[in-house]
Amino acid sequence: FQAYFPSTVLRRICRTKIMRCTTLNAIALLTSVDAFTSVSVLPSRASIRMQETVPPPPIEMPPAPPPLPKIKTMRVGDGTLAGDAGFDPMQLADSPDKLAFYREAEIKHARLAMLAAFGWPVSEITNFGGLLNGDGRAPSLLNGGLGNVNGVYWAAVVALAVYWEGQGLDKQFGKSDDYLPGMLGFDPLGADSPTMRNAEITNGRVAMVAITAYALEEAITKAPIFPISLFH
Repeated sequence: FQAYFPSTVLRRICRTKIMRCTTLNAIALLTSVDAFTSVSVLPSRASIRMQETVPPPPIEMPPAPPPLPKIKTMRVGDGTLAGDAGFDPMQLADSPDKLAFYREAEIKHARLAMLAAFGWPVSEITNFGGLLNGDGRAPSLLNGGLGNVNGVYWAAVVALAVYWEGQGLDKQFGKSDDYLPGMLGFDPLGADSPTMRNAEITNGRVAMVAITAYALEEAITKAPIFPISLFH
């Protein structure tokens, strides 16, 4: 064998085979490392399934706004206001703002009418201040005689009206959410209740009719409604 292949040739062949084996082993090692790395980097099917099945976090809804005050939502016939009979044939109060405006006017006139319905006959019976006309009628726009009333009285009436009107405006345009037309916060006897509110507006409506009847009757008949005067 050595005769046909010299020692140098045999050495070269061995070296070549060794180099080839080393190269193949290195390539195989690199291939196995790459395969292991790629497998470890890729996510498993189980994790992909878990990510797909996890529901999204719930969406937090903003808190509901506070309810509007009754004066901004009230309607004719809903029972918010005392004495509400649902009677508005001309649809004058077809919005909460208009309803509040007309109720403010109604309750003010009702309270003044109750005072007038009481004070008119009392003035004719007692002739307080000697202001009755010659026929015993109380001074009024239709009866005349308002010029005989002292100016101090008119000044006091105007001052009182301005004061209570200011109180009403403060309540109406203040920060109170439970405000309703006519609520001035004046209740020294602590008698405020739904029954008393209904009684007030009912009697006030009757008084407005009564005081109108007083004025018309005396203007037409030219005689006092109470002909009996204690101090005439």
